[in-house]
Amino acid sequence: MVNLIKSGAVVAALIFAYWLGLSNGKNSEELKHARAEISTLTRTIQEFKTKQTSDAVALAQLRIDESARRTELDRMRSQLSELERRAKTDADRERNRCLSFGVRCQEALERAAGAVKFCAENHK
Repeated sequence: MVNLIKSGAVVAALIFAYWLGLSNGKNSEELKHARAEISTLTRTIQEFKTKQTSDAVALAQLRIDESARRTELDRMRSQLSELERRAKTDADRERNRCLSFGVRCQEALERAAGAVKFCAENHK
């Protein structure tokens, strides 16, 4: 009878040890999986931060370019105003209207070119 109790205790201890080993193994695998997922998410976050920095630099450059173009267009408008003020004949006035139309077209082209450039650089 004592041998039977000892054998039962040994079997129970083995079953408990087996169950404990499975539980620890499962937790270890889950931990490995979680670490791998954290590593992947960290890399993804870093990639997004890099992209965000790149977009910010491109946007700043676009603003600088836009400001320079705006200054140039203002200069052209000023020259046109001066020409219109000095215009004496209808032919002069017509030529000035054409030049004014050219400036407006240039403005539209500059805005479109800036938008296209930004999209080309940042949305590959």
